[in-house]
Amino acid sequence: MKKFLIAAMIFSEMTSVAAQELPPEVDEGISRVKQKTFDFSIETRFFAPNLNAQLKSADFHWSGGRVDLRDDLNFTRGETPEILLRYKNFSLDWIHLHGAGKSSGGAMNFGGQNLSGKLDSRSDIHFVKLKLDREIISLMGSGLEWNIALNAVGWHGFARGENSSATKNYFAVVPSVGLKLYMRIRPRLDIYAQFSGLPFGRHGHFADFESGIKYFPRKNFSIGVGWRRIDFKLRRGGDMGKFVLNGPFIGLRYDF
Repeated sequence: MKKFLIAAMIFSEMTSVAAQELPPEVDEGISRVKQKTFDFSIETRFFAPNLNAQLKSADFHWSGGRVDLRDDLNFTRGETPEILLRYKNFSLDWIHLHGAGKSSGGAMNFGGQNLSGKLDSRSDIHFVKLKLDREIISLMGSGLEWNIALNAVGWHGFARGENSSATKNYFAVVPSVGLKLYMRIRPRLDIYAQFSGLPFGRHGHFADFESGIKYFPRKNFSIGVGWRRIDFKLRRGGDMGKFVLNGPFIGLRYDF
């Protein structure tokens, strides 16, 4: 969080200084650039989310109940990189969380193995979103879009007990539909908000909300800060998976 606050302060200083030095004719030119002028883009982010993750299945439970990665396994998150690739109206978003922890003790069924005592564990969580955007309206850098997407969540866990070790995997894919609103408030500044999701009744839900601000030092390069919340819950028979990522991010994007 400290790294994010420092980066946000630098971002604020850059925008204020650059706005003062920009000639009016350049300002006017940038203001006419639509948000999607280029066919390709790549964006890298540092995402700092809080994690709430719970899992339960016939071969993965703690004393017969669900396993909370944070409370039961004391999952401690490491760095969380995010990469977004876009080609025209298609985009691919990938987030990876890696962490480790040590439980306080007890009996646990981990991937069909009964482990006891204090468990050393490692977890890798992947989120992948494949999205198609379609424009509804666009004018002078502002507009509205709708999208459809496939959203995949995967988890790989490893645990070692006093006498044995085990692994467990979880994977699920769900669809979503959504909207994105973006607005050019100044020649070099865009604000946006987007939401996608679907309810699945008693089986669960998926929701992905993001809002932020982008600064354009050049028309094909931007710096962004914002907040994102991904909320995934799915029940399949006796199995249950829940993942919630919620926190700030800062990113760099290059269009070509």
